[in-house]
Amino acid sequence: MIWLFLTAILLALSIVAFIVIKTAWTVTHPNRNWRPIGWEASPLELNETTFVSGDGVLLYGAFKVHPQPVATVLCVHGLGANKSALEWRAHRLYKRGFSVFLFDLRGCGKSSGRVTTGGVREMDDIEAALEACLRHPALSIAPIVALADSMGATATLNVAAARSEIKAIFSDAAFASMTTAIQWGFTKHTGLPAWPFQKPVVLLAEALSRTRIRDASALNTIGSITPGHVYLAHGLRDSIVPPSDARLLFDQANQPKHLWVVPEAGHVVGAYVEPEAYADRVAKFFREATVNTTNI
Repeated sequence: MIWLFLTAILLALSIVAFIVIKTAWTVTHPNRNWRPIGWEASPLELNETTFVSGDGVLLYGAFKVHPQPVATVLCVHGLGANKSALEWRAHRLYKRGFSVFLFDLRGCGKSSGRVTTGGVREMDDIEAALEACLRHPALSIAPIVALADSMGATATLNVAAARSEIKAIFSDAAFASMTTAIQWGFTKHTGLPAWPFQKPVVLLAEALSRTRIRDASALNTIGSITPGHVYLAHGLRDSIVPPSDARLLFDQANQPKHLWVVPEAGHVVGAYVEPEAYADRVAKFFREATVNTTNI
């Protein structure tokens, strides 16, 4: 009987360990070849470029200069994705008068780096992309704004709090805290309670990435974006980031600010709503936010 009991305990511990390791590995090692479901290349003819993050990581980007740009849109993807997640949205914004700059965060797509860090070191990547835009004579002639998803949105909000060159941010599915996002997403996708998995997952992800992923949060920084010009979009059916995070971030943001909650949308509103209507909303926000602004 004691051997059966010990075997059952060992089996349970093995299952827990497997789930923890698999989840932590997924969080820190995205599929570089990921593409949105049904994805095909857009008609946007992009110019490829490379640039270096603050800690020496080589990043891959692509851009398209509009002949009469309203603004230059920095497009930032989320965890587990790459720049293909925003290519069609960038194409629609280009048609509406915007230059666009897309890039792969570290460990994603064609960029170098072995792991992702939940939005912590990715802030260096976003700042490097911003600097690349500011150095480019055709991209820097217009105000710089950002369209960002999920983890990329949280990291972009943090960067914008310190870099006034980002004049407006359209945030789609940003999380308030990486730890709560892991808790929410884990339960939604596995049907298992967050305890006892959440803490080991976070600790192992931090060991794999050598970064305090738990520090990834925009709650304490979004209020430093002045003037606000923040647009927060979130789907009520989001299975990865708690929809309540949108309200938490909105309450901390300065005016002018906007909140768009979409009842029928899941993670990243842009993947669920009518694409042209989405582009119209984003373009309108950027136009209004950049009236009489420059990169100074």
